[in-house]
Amino acid sequence: MTMRTAKRPAEGDFHSYQGPYVAAVPDGDIVDSLRAQHEALGALLAGVPDRRRGHRYAPGKWTIEELMGHVVDIERAFSYRAMCFVRGLADVEQPGVDQDLMVPVSGANERGLDSIAREFDHLRQANIELFDALGDEQLAIRGHASGIECTVLTVLFMIHGHADHHARVLQERYL
Repeated sequence: MTMRTAKRPAEGDFHSYQGPYVAAVPDGDIVDSLRAQHEALGALLAGVPDRRRGHRYAPGKWTIEELMGHVVDIERAFSYRAMCFVRGLADVEQPGVDQDLMVPVSGANERGLDSIAREFDHLRQANIELFDALGDEQLAIRGHASGIECTVLTVLFMIHGHADHHARVLQERYL
């Protein structure tokens, strides 16, 4: 494990729309927080009853499978951004992600929740390995994605905050 200080992104390290996601992450080492979230979200998904699979809490809303497929897609896109930033591509604008285009063609409902949960598990484990190797200097690298500038640390906080947001939606509106 690389030695990191337990710090948060500073004002100016992220765009205002990212603020609520950043604020939702608990204090402490971000990689440790991602590990804890990995376990908690895995347990939550394992507890989804079969009768709730495919459930939409309102017309036009995503199913549980679509919601979790979206979480996986965003984590993959954000982790790719972080990797690009630390691998020397911080000045190369990384593309945006449009959930309204991606979710309907994701095939999440056909895949099923078990498959998506396994993908989340593997992706998060791989990301923890990647992120655990980063030190404070790498976390401070600023890069460009979706027309904004942010730090690698902010991207890690966004991964956590985004997954946390959807875990709360899953608990409150689906289960």
